[in-house]
Amino acid sequence: MCGILLLSRLECGVMKLSMIQNLAIWGDSLLKGIIFDEKTSRYKPLKTCSVNLFSKEFPFTVKNNSRFGCTAPKALENLQASLNNGLQAEVALLEFGGNDCDYNWSEISRNPEAHHEPHTPFQTFCSTMEKMADLLLSHSIKPVFMNLPPIDGERYYRWISSLKDTNPKAILKWLGGQTDTIYRQQERYSRAMERVAYQKKLPLIDVRDEFLAIHNYRDYLCLDGIHLNEQGQKVMANIFQSYAMNYA
Repeated sequence: MCGILLLSRLECGVMKLSMIQNLAIWGDSLLKGIIFDEKTSRYKPLKTCSVNLFSKEFPFTVKNNSRFGCTAPKALENLQASLNNGLQAEVALLEFGGNDCDYNWSEISRNPEAHHEPHTPFQTFCSTMEKMADLLLSHSIKPVFMNLPPIDGERYYRWISSLKDTNPKAILKWLGGQTDTIYRQQERYSRAMERVAYQKKLPLIDVRDEFLAIHNYRDYLCLDGIHLNEQGQKVMANIFQSYAMNYA
């Protein structure tokens, strides 16, 4: 990590692996290990996803609470309920933004001239992540943030344009004629995860930089341009393992 992401282990308060017995994970389809199966044209959970591969390498118990389509506000509700029910964990990995930054493309197709908010408005997203971090800390659970792998805006545009009740021309008009707008929107939410972690002096797993270092990271994305494929999940598992070994 570089720039504002560079925090010392002391500043972040990172605990040694030997001190961790239980790791709780809160995220969306990325950490749930959902991929798009081109043979069946359906989304499905991958048995060899990053979390499953990672959990086999370390002795602590991993509880994956990630859900397909989950946004930060919904996760905050789920986290509060879990804590009320006696969640036991020393560390919690948080990953959100992918669904939060997305839009209702059917509504945009119907009215491309109007203003449209993402599923979770940006400031709401930032404040929600802050609340999640504070809530975990208040229960003596160490939050670890991660940013998002980059997406392929053009591929995702083609994907949403093929869906029912969408109009490709209307969507492109609303995007200002540039599919790169989709990439930049997702990047903004990813950077928000970085900023909240930095401001609260929390550890951050810089997944995004590792993927951007790959010559063609798009080869590790599914047909929809946003989900990691099986090879992408393996790359992310290696990132997690490398990060964890630094604190062994």
